[in-house]
Amino acid sequence: MKTFEPSFFDTQNFISEKKEFNYLPAESHNTCHVAFNVTDNFIMMAGVACVSVLENNKDMSFVFHIFTDGYSKDSQEKINELAKQWQCTCILYQLNMTPFEDFHIKVARFSRITYARIYMPKVLKGLTRRFLYMDADTACMTSLKELFALDLGGAPMAAISEDPHSVEYRSAHLKLKSGKYFNDGVMLIDVEEWERQHITEQAFSYQCEPKQRFLGQSQDVLNLVFDGQNCFFPSYFVALGGGEQDKEESLIVHWTGRDKPWNMVLYEADRKWRVYNALSPWDTITNILPIKKPENYHDFRLWGQYQQRHGNTWGHIVGLFWYSWLRMRYKLKI
Repeated sequence: MKTFEPSFFDTQNFISEKKEFNYLPAESHNTCHVAFNVTDNFIMMAGVACVSVLENNKDMSFVFHIFTDGYSKDSQEKINELAKQWQCTCILYQLNMTPFEDFHIKVARFSRITYARIYMPKVLKGLTRRFLYMDADTACMTSLKELFALDLGGAPMAAISEDPHSVEYRSAHLKLKSGKYFNDGVMLIDVEEWERQHITEQAFSYQCEPKQRFLGQSQDVLNLVFDGQNCFFPSYFVALGGGEQDKEESLIVHWTGRDKPWNMVLYEADRKWRVYNALSPWDTITNILPIKKPENYHDFRLWGQYQQRHGNTWGHIVGLFWYSWLRMRYKLKI
């Protein structure tokens, strides 16, 4: 296990730049804090998630904390526009990624920015008692008052359990004594308790461990730290699997896996995401079918299967055709 001097976790070692766009009215009340960690390519998705929160919680005030490894001028301007339009506060944090470099990466296309969620409480501890962390591929579907008021029972964090198959497989791989396993894409964090139990320090101790020990990234590390001692959300708080699993009662939909609402629209939750996208400062995505690029071949398989389940035989055939053609092009790199 890797060890650190206490000064290693000082914020000046982690935050290289901070820009605040504050349009929150002076008389604001019921202010809640929401945080994201994203690369520049996903700032737009995080912005749409912010709009979904704002649209469904107009009786509350919000501060959004966006942690990134870098951002473009356009992203900065759009974030400022969002804050101004919605009368909220948005804070951009550019992280020094050097302290994260010894965390493992399971898939080359992934970024170590995912580990920023482990460090966030140290930045926010002077600003709020608790905050909601959300992945960029999420959307709020209704009021979050019940979620923010959740009794954590003394735990530093609450999250949703993964599906039973994933829990069994992943907890066994990590050798978790509890047999429990949560998804870290949506977490309600009690900052004081997180700090008291030194969760960040415990998580960083898993740096330099062989990547074969893990199936995921930050999620596996946090499950090793908590081993079931976190609070678990009621099942309707978060729908994993995106629109397919949402029964239109979820507080938050999380598009885990490859099926994303900016790629295609299959379910009501996908349609709602497009509504929030249209309300945001970013360009409105209008494609209903996946874009015909080789790397999107798997989306056409999902689209075809959806058409088959809904009795559209021709749509199923079209989906299979594009799946096969684009997959061949992808494998042949043409």
